[in-house]
Amino acid sequence: MSDEELRDQINRIAVQIEKIEQIAKQKEAYITNKLNEEFTPKMSDLEGKLKHHQSILGEVNKKIEELTTKKKELIPIIKNLEKEYNKLKSDKSKTLNERLKAIEREKKTKTKDIDREIKLLEKELKASETK
Repeated sequence: MSDEELRDQINRIAVQIEKIEQIAKQKEAYITNKLNEEFTPKMSDLEGKLKHHQSILGEVNKKIEELTTKKKELIPIIKNLEKEYNKLKSDKSKTLNERLKAIEREKKTKTKDIDREIKLLEKELKASETK
C-alpha cells in the first residue's frame, strides 16, 4: 500500500472513531437526560421530605437535650425532698404513737383511780346496806 492509501485508511479510521465518539456522546446525553427526567423529580421530592424530617429530628433532639438537662437538675432536688418528706412522715408517725400512748397511759391512770374510788364506794354501800 502506498503512503497515500495508508493516509486515507488512517483518515477513514479516524472518521469512524469520531463518529463512534459522537454517537457515544449522543447516547450519554440521551441517557443522562432520560435518567434526570425519571429520577430528579423523585429525588427532589424525597430531598424535601428528608430535609423536613431532619429539621423535626433536630428539634426533637434539642428538646431531648433540654429535658435531659432539666432531669439532671431535678433528680437531686427530688431525692432531697423525698428524704425530707419520708423523715417528716416517720417523725409524725413516731410523735403520734408517743402521744397516743401517753393519752392511753393517762386514761388508764385516771380510770384506775376512778375504779378504786368506785370499789370503795361500793364497799361503803354494802356496809351500809348490811346495817
